[in-house]
Amino acid sequence: MYFDMTKQLVFAFLILPALSFAQNVSTETKETSSRIAADSLGHGTVTFTASPSVLALEKNSRGLNNLQGYRIQIFFGPLDQAKAKRQEYMGKGLKHQAYLEQNVPDFSLRIGDFLTESEARQELKNLRPIYPNAFLVKGHIEPPNLNYYINAIKEPEN
Repeated sequence: MYFDMTKQLVFAFLILPALSFAQNVSTETKETSSRIAADSLGHGTVTFTASPSVLALEKNSRGLNNLQGYRIQIFFGPLDQAKAKRQEYMGKGLKHQAYLEQNVPDFSLRIGDFLTESEARQELKNLRPIYPNAFLVKGHIEPPNLNYYINAIKEPEN
């Protein structure tokens, strides 16, 4: 009997207080300017809060990488060969960026970020002696470096 009483006292003084600190899950959510997302188990919520200036900046930068344009494809094949061709291209010191793009199971090596087809065709003419099988590809490109265009339209200084 003394042993049973001791068990009950230990339970009452040690275990019950620890249980009172357990997390209380609330199903209520308040609508605020922040985003609210439920976790994968459906218990509780996670709230992301940002200042209005950060939210405006994020909203204004959406879609910048969805720019359509042209690139010049100079290689298509396995990853190791595509990487070697990219290193070869970069070693030549040509001015346009080289991109590896996966087209399962192979990879393509594409050059440049051209806004217009005529601009891409002009560069294709320049690359044909080095890469005779090169061709134009329409797709997503990186936003252009505006300094390139500004310098192209500046009048020569005397």
